[in-house]
This record gives sequence, structure tokens and C-alpha cells, in this order.
Amino acid sequence: MSYKLNLGCGNKQIEGFIGVDRFFCKGVDIIADIENLPFKESIIDEVLLDNVIEHILDISKAMQEIYRITKNNSLVKIRTPHFTSLSSWRDPTHVHHFSYFSIDYFIKESTSHYIGVKFKLVHRELNFGGIWSLIGKMIFLLSPKIFEKYFCFIFRAGTLTFKIRTVKEDNSGF
Repeated sequence: MSYKLNLGCGNKQIEGFIGVDRFFCKGVDIIADIENLPFKESIIDEVLLDNVIEHILDISKAMQEIYRITKNNSLVKIRTPHFTSLSSWRDPTHVHHFSYFSIDYFIKESTSHYIGVKFKLVHRELNFGGIWSLIGKMIFLLSPKIFEKYFCFIFRAGTLTFKIRTVKEDNSGF
């Protein structure tokens, strides 16, 4: 059996996904906090966080919990506003703002020991909108680092999408 979770789903029901949220509403199947999920270890195949991660107080704890419940090589999709997007700042419940490189904390070998879990990057994408954004997108395509360092507040970005997979080592042979 394949289990897919839509964490922080709110009213967004997605066919084939179990809706999990802290608050009860139309799309919620299970009421739970992302930092303390009511699932056994290594049973979930896919996790979606669609405009949710920016609301989580302790992202490291949430990522540890997601890692705990997912199988090896499970897909975790994260969508969030880029820190230059007005959407990132309009909502007073946003406690974090993300850059194109924020996910590196969870995938780099040099930082993974801080949270004790490993993920590998499958895909990351930064979306732009509007005619002026085309200039920003062209700069971004040349160098994401230069775009975020010098141009991102002139040519604002929109939504970030990260796709990562869990990496669980098999120690059964030792």
C-alpha cells in the first residue's frame, strides 16, 4: 500500500493524499501537528508541503519527523514563497522566509549532522511572474547566487519548489 501525505493541507484536498493539518476543515483527514505526526516509522511514500513550511516554528524538528515517517527514497515536495515575493511578507503567520538555497541545509553533508537526517536534492525551481520578472529570470538563469545577492529585490521572484528524497542507510549487513 502506498501512503501519501498532504501536510498542512487546509482546505486543499488532493486525490490520493491523506490530508493532515493542525486545524479541522474540509480537506483534513487527520488532525496533527507536523512536529509530532501520528504515523509509524518508514511507512510514507510521498509528502507534500504546499505553502506550509514557512508557517512552521521548528523546521528542523518537522524535517526530522518527516524523515522518521518516510521510507528510504520517499519524495518530499515543498512549495513556498521566495523571500522577495510579497506573498512571503503579507501573511503575518509566516515565521520563515526562504531563498533558492535554503534547502541546502537539509541536503549538504556538512550540515546534515545538525539534524541527524539526510535528504538528497532531486529538483529545485524558482518561478517568476510578470513582464519585469523576465529580466530577473534571465539573471537568475546565469547565476542564482548573483541574482539573490544583487538583483532579487529589483526583480522579485515568486514561488520556490523543492523536491528532495529521503536517504536512509541500510545497516542490516553490519
